[in-house]
Amino acid sequence: MLDQRVGRSDRSEKGSAAKRFLEKARDHRAAGRNDRARDSLTTILGAEPNHPDAHYELGQLLAANAPEKAVTHFITALRGAPEKPAYWLALAAALLACERLPDARAILEQFKAHSFGAGALMLSKAFIERTFVAAQSRYDLGKFRDAESLIDLILLLDEHHAQATYLAGAVAARTNRPELAFDLISIALYREPNNALFFSGLSSLLSNRGDHDGAISALEKALEFDPDLAMAHANIAGVYQRRFRYSEALQHAERAIIIEPSNAGAHSNRGSALLALGRLGEAVEAFDRALALDPGKLFVASNRLFAKLYSADVPPEDYAADAREFGRRYADQFLRSRSFAHERDPDRRLRIGYVSGDFCNHALVRFFEPYLCAIDRDHFDVLAYMTHAGEDAVSDRLRPFFDVWHNIAGLDDDEAADLIERDAIDILVDLSGHSAGNRLMLFARKPAPIQATWIGHPGTTGLTAIDYRITDTIIDPPGSAERLHTERLWRLPLVSATYACVENLPPVLAQSPFEGLGYVTFGCFNRLTKISDGALRTWARILAAVPGAHLFMVVGDIDSPAVRAAVEERLAEVGMPLDRVIFQPRVNSGYHELYHRVDIALDPYPYNGGTTSYDTLSMGVPFVTLRGGHAAARTGVAVLTAMNLPELIADTEDAYVAIARDLACDRDRLRTIRNGLRDRMFASPLMDHAGFSADLGIAFRQMWQSWLAEDAHRLGNDLPAHD
Repeated sequence: MLDQRVGRSDRSEKGSAAKRFLEKARDHRAAGRNDRARDSLTTILGAEPNHPDAHYELGQLLAANAPEKAVTHFITALRGAPEKPAYWLALAAALLACERLPDARAILEQFKAHSFGAGALMLSKAFIERTFVAAQSRYDLGKFRDAESLIDLILLLDEHHAQATYLAGAVAARTNRPELAFDLISIALYREPNNALFFSGLSSLLSNRGDHDGAISALEKALEFDPDLAMAHANIAGVYQRRFRYSEALQHAERAIIIEPSNAGAHSNRGSALLALGRLGEAVEAFDRALALDPGKLFVASNRLFAKLYSADVPPEDYAADAREFGRRYADQFLRSRSFAHERDPDRRLRIGYVSGDFCNHALVRFFEPYLCAIDRDHFDVLAYMTHAGEDAVSDRLRPFFDVWHNIAGLDDDEAADLIERDAIDILVDLSGHSAGNRLMLFARKPAPIQATWIGHPGTTGLTAIDYRITDTIIDPPGSAERLHTERLWRLPLVSATYACVENLPPVLAQSPFEGLGYVTFGCFNRLTKISDGALRTWARILAAVPGAHLFMVVGDIDSPAVRAAVEERLAEVGMPLDRVIFQPRVNSGYHELYHRVDIALDPYPYNGGTTSYDTLSMGVPFVTLRGGHAAARTGVAVLTAMNLPELIADTEDAYVAIARDLACDRDRLRTIRNGLRDRMFASPLMDHAGFSADLGIAFRQMWQSWLAEDAHRLGNDLPAHD
């Protein structure tokens, strides 16, 4: 009995000593005296090697800097005291720090199965909060899969966590799962129906679906709950622009900036609104401010380049220099230097990849689809890399014409480049340039041996990783255009693209509008962004030279008093008689019927019309253009040359006025040119899709053979010398 009493007393003393050392260790750790805390814990473990609390405390000391060692201590602690919920959560956290996600999930599943009760609730909340912060951080860094894995753990512990559910929806949206994203954000809103942030996120999904009205409703709801949510003001500015509500867009962007001056997105959307209103200098300043706040926003840098390309005050040489700087700053660092393993057969079937965010209801399709349908399938495989998550009925129509269709919206640039390399693409073609949805940083990685840019941008991308810009001799005259490009210019023999009319194209008017009105109506259907003050002055001179003539202008948001006042002030400053100007708001339907109101169209400069010029001719309306010195200023020349209408091309502003005046005053000649203009266009190279497809096919074959020769020469030079 004595021995037993002594044993119990000894154990009691050991327990008391351990308790004292444990308290000291906790005090030391709380005060940041980690070495002394470790000494106290080592003393405990020297006497009791499996002491759960000591192992737990030691694990806490190690968790920040040596989580793999902490795991061992937490496991020992948990084995000795599985009834303590803190030990389960500490082990799970350490496993996450070691990136042992499956093990962490297994521990959390067991933790949840124990049903510890209310006592563990605060511990669970703290773990969830830390994990949510980590998930949000991963999301902000673009590490969407890592973020999603952490969100899954949060929802395992609390399936009703609205913030985590919303973030899961945001991840799904960024990884090309729009339906799942919509469902998750809807669930988050069900749980927190007054959360302004959730409505703002919903708006992005709806906007990507093309439901801009729904997006506006969601953002208006967000602002109802939180009138000072800068994100919502910035986002609604972006959506209003898609509905041509530029004045309101500008107001909301500026409101966002007042609330949150460092909001780069608000400055960017302000720049886009100013760009749409034709205030190009202010737009560039806004984009500069956005980039100063967030230099990583590449789309802002691209928007800035576009604004400079539009501006008559920026020489093409300055634009080219800025584009080259874009390439040096953002793209060159990603270039992959390695050889390609492609089969070196000059005549084999080639794999051509096309990268665009516009394989949907977009003007690009009017030029790309006719070529796509006419491709020589015996010699080329064609693969699509769609960069926009939102696909529509046009996407469904295009998909069967591709041998492979990838939506890469959810892939980062490295992942997308790896996919293209696995697909063994021989020639990768960019269809965006610096326009919206571009993936130029994917091209920067050089995933294909030959890379080209085509259609989407009338100027250099600035990327040395892009080998060619596909063009023609009219748009980019030999000898003068090379200095404005980082790419080599590959000139097709006739035109650089062909055009397809919209379905259900309205008929051409049997008689010109002047026949009934008694006066000639000139017209411009291009965005205000493209119309320089110089062009407006020339048009004012035309109205002065043609008695009674009117100018019909399609202007976005012209019904807004602020926009109308600004436009009228600008026109009055260049001498335009406002009583002879007819303003027409932009429309979402019935666009082509507007051409029935115009006798002669006027091409803006120095940035000419694009799709608009083709639409104009297809509706039987001739246009006058001014020959410029760089690609953006020569589209009109290329189109009219292909139509064999050189008499409508001016080399000076005086000649522009004279051509428009003479055509308007010679009514018989005007009738003759308009008569049969649509049929003339249909018979021109502008709509010879088979011929164009053959020309581009020859170009691709020659690019491939040229690369083979250059690569063989390079490899030959790399071989070691022999005696």
